Amino acid sequence: MTFCCARRLLLPAFLGLLAAAMLVTCGDDRTARCGKISFKTDNTVTVRMEAAATSLNPILPGPGYNRYVAANLFQSLAAVEPKTLELVPLLIEKIPTVYTVKDGPRAGMLAYDFKIYDEAAWDNGSPITGHDVLFSLKILHHPLLPLGEWLGYFERLKALEVDAQNPKKFTAYFDQFYILGLESLCQFPIYPAYQYDPEGVLASVSLADLQDRTRAQQLAAGGDANSSKVSGKTGSKAGDATTNESKNKFAAWAEAFQSPRFANDKTAISGSGPYRLENFDVDQGIVLIKKSNWWGDRVASRNRYLAAYPEKIIYRFIKEEAAAENLIRSGDVDIVPALSPTKFLELKQDTCLPLRYDMALVSANAYARVLCNTTRPALADKRVRQALAHALDYDYMLHTIWEGMAERCISPVHPAKPFYARSLKPYAYDISKARQLLADAGWTDTDGDGIADKMLNGQRVKLELSLLTAGASPTSSATAKSIQNTARAAGFALNVVEDDIRVIAQKTRQGDYDLALTSVVLFPGLWDPYQSFHSKSIGSGNRSAFANAELDRLIEALRAEADEKKRNDLYLRIQQLLHDELPEIFLYAPQQRFAVSRRFDYVLSANRPGYYEAYFKLKN
Repeated sequence: MTFCCARRLLLPAFLGLLAAAMLVTCGDDRTARCGKISFKTDNTVTVRMEAAATSLNPILPGPGYNRYVAANLFQSLAAVEPKTLELVPLLIEKIPTVYTVKDGPRAGMLAYDFKIYDEAAWDNGSPITGHDVLFSLKILHHPLLPLGEWLGYFERLKALEVDAQNPKKFTAYFDQFYILGLESLCQFPIYPAYQYDPEGVLASVSLADLQDRTRAQQLAAGGDANSSKVSGKTGSKAGDATTNESKNKFAAWAEAFQSPRFANDKTAISGSGPYRLENFDVDQGIVLIKKSNWWGDRVASRNRYLAAYPEKIIYRFIKEEAAAENLIRSGDVDIVPALSPTKFLELKQDTCLPLRYDMALVSANAYARVLCNTTRPALADKRVRQALAHALDYDYMLHTIWEGMAERCISPVHPAKPFYARSLKPYAYDISKARQLLADAGWTDTDGDGIADKMLNGQRVKLELSLLTAGASPTSSATAKSIQNTARAAGFALNVVEDDIRVIAQKTRQGDYDLALTSVVLFPGLWDPYQSFHSKSIGSGNRSAFANAELDRLIEALRAEADEKKRNDLYLRIQQLLHDELPEIFLYAPQQRFAVSRRFDYVLSANRPGYYEAYFKLKN
């Protein structure tokens, strides 16, 4: 709405006719200036993605873009409701409630009873059952797959039993309360065994064997899970042959599961979701087509979260923002997330663009950080990390780079959460304090070049570190340069290295970095710090390689605490410890910035990636 139109709305009611006339005039003027706006009428949603999805095997590690696309191919038992961020059923008829088993061999355990929709079926027409859920759990626990970031969420799950009379029903058993027990079980991808394990390799192995690390390693080595020995050392040629065959099958399955066939081949990728893969091209994009006889269409009238409106979804990988803007102005894209704040404001103030697009600002369950590799000698001392935290100009980041579309955060908990530690004092931009902390840690500028130095292992070394950042992101690039400039005044020499976000994810996972400017997507519900900060997660989710015995103890207590008041106290203590130790420097929680085509009724959410493309409904 232009200002001339908006101003008329303030006139008294008796001038209503005049106001209406002015509205029409204003609209006519804008139409004259902008030309006639026409919309495409095809029921296709085109999404701009700023980095490419590399694999559509969603359980394997990779950039979030993989999971965003694969969510339309695969389903989990439940999903996150876009607005309330609570669990809602997908494959199951309802979200179960927990109960304590009263008798039998599992007496005292906590249990959840599930029922999969009768209509739920795979692409070959066979029913989706509890056996498929069990098969998918076995995938998650396979010792030869790189799934360490998942396993921490399933430590308390001890069994899953499928009802012999009705395999659509199954029960999950936990040996103790875990704050994300139900959420974890409801939100991992379910695979069809007939497609991903046609020879039944995992069917011959029990979940209990895979959950037991020793027995799982025996299986990985070609052993018998029921034997105390590692097979392959039977002393007989016949035994060796059997063992090698077993080993080959078990290892070969894991290798095949990670192959390109299940990453990008439309003849191999198969899930229970509403769409099938039509085309996969890392450079050009991905095309999904709505299945003609998808099971969810028969249930969507009872469960609106099974709705899937577009006939086709196209993901276009467009790294440069200028190219994305060209597509917006031509009307050739429907969803454009992750606009830089500057570009978002520029497009929002455009006179003609609002005729075609809504410019939407939405909160996000995410935060930005400077990740510190604590195995690096210079960064092993928390005083150096604290010094860097004092050498950052937070106000410049928030108000200049982010144009006020982000808020300061002081922990990995989103500021909107009730257990966010608001009482903690943020690190202030204070170069003198930063220099003092470096001096306390033995880092001083002895040669007058402005860079702090120190004797390490008999050699004088300078405080020179690399800072990884995503070069395709204008905000990340600007933030990294700001950090580089202000940190130099404190005595840090930071070399900004711009790279693809996929490369950065791999390097930080492998520990091949000093500092990295990255974002973290948070689970919408309770926060479990185990994956990111527990010492047992080093090598998987704990990318700073930070280990602290007190933190481990607090995290373990938190995960098992059912009482909200006690849990919030543990949250506060964990945040206090992280605020002091700074394995990562917490920067800000940004808002999501979208351009969305007005030819759809659409759904946006704080849950990443922020849009639910299957819910985009073409307007009449």
